[in-house]
Amino acid sequence: MVGFVMLHRDIIDWEWYQSQETTRVFIHLILRANYKDKKWQGITIKRGQLVTSNNRLSAELSLSIQQTRTALKKLESSGYIKRKTTNKFTLITINNYEDRQSSASIINNQKTIPKTIKKPSAHNQTTTTKKRNNLNKVKIVERAQNFKKQVFEHSNYSNNILSSFFNYWSELNLQKNKMRFEKDGYFDITLRLEKWVLHEKAIKNSIKNTNSNR
Repeated sequence: MVGFVMLHRDIIDWEWYQSQETTRVFIHLILRANYKDKKWQGITIKRGQLVTSNNRLSAELSLSIQQTRTALKKLESSGYIKRKTTNKFTLITINNYEDRQSSASIINNQKTIPKTIKKPSAHNQTTTTKKRNNLNKVKIVERAQNFKKQVFEHSNYSNNILSSFFNYWSELNLQKNKMRFEKDGYFDITLRLEKWVLHEKAIKNSIKNTNSNR
């Protein structure tokens, strides 16, 4: 395998950067993914996709099967990858691969460094702060939309359940830069929804019993 991939420095601010296994798995997937569409056993594996398995990834990265599975779950639940599993292999798609690996992404992320460093004026500082706050809001909106999409993919639950679940876990902190569900290092929507439904049933039963005892 020859060539190179683009890895921007802002990955150090990535939510999973402190999780060694998750970071290793994600970078490995980027390195292994097709850089152009290719045929494989009669099917087309597109740019940004790869065919692999948990066993293969574990062997390639010297990780346990459980570590590999957990890392993949984190990446999928956070919206960074999609998985399609068969009885023979797993097809992994890296979301936004084109945005991450196109030359335009490098151009957009480049910063022009002035030849003469000047102390910013109070006006410039205020403008910069406003721009930064606006960028943070955009990122929050995008993350919230992505989270909502993942929640409502669980169509086996009613819209009322999904809406109340989303509204609770998407609540912002005081700094308005992080949602409630992002406070946890790992957030499995499926498991949390199951607990959410059980909790709501318990509350309803408690209210019902209280009313019947009056």
